[in-house]
Amino acid sequence: MELEELLKDREFEEGEKRLKEALLIAQREWGKLALSLELAGDIGDFHEEDFMIGVIEEDVIIRKPLESRTKSVSVYAPTYYPMYFIENVLAMNERLPGRGYRTTQALYVYIELATRAAERLGLIGSFAMSFGSGYANARSGWVAEKGYPVERRIFEKMFFRDKKKHFEWDFHWTSVRERLKEVFQKWTQWQSDKELYLKEAKSPAIIRPMLV
Repeated sequence: MELEELLKDREFEEGEKRLKEALLIAQREWGKLALSLELAGDIGDFHEEDFMIGVIEEDVIIRKPLESRTKSVSVYAPTYYPMYFIENVLAMNERLPGRGYRTTQALYVYIELATRAAERLGLIGSFAMSFGSGYANARSGWVAEKGYPVERRIFEKMFFRDKKKHFEWDFHWTSVRERLKEVFQKWTQWQSDKELYLKEAKSPAIIRPMLV
């Protein structure tokens, strides 16, 4: 076997090993997420096909599986998008012993996990995404470059209501599960009542005249 082919085989084997490791970690975190959302509903088992498992090669997104959802790529948010899911999962896990979930990698991993969980529980579109972003913020303490600032603040206010805001909470705490149920019910109300959503989550636009 030629050296180039040997190196490709080793690279493939190493990639497969990292992929399997990352999926086990993601499955573990999905279980923790499910526990925290238990009072809101059953999110079911972890399915890797629900997430984008792939890499970027020469500016082309190679998706595995091919039917995974895609999102546009922005140079301003290089670690946000789903094609970085595996990379973020591994980096998050590596930092857990020293930093817990207070990392940007945990932020982006939980945006993906919590958004999918919200979809499993019946939220759709921007409601699922804003819930996922709010959960990830409450978990990590970090804020995504893109997202829903008003909804995120409401999520944070509801989740940390009447107690000191800290991010070292555990998934199994009764208070955590009860707060997440309340937050999820609010998002469900918004989804079914557009007027309520506009009233509570969208500030009136301020139109400023242009100077000519």
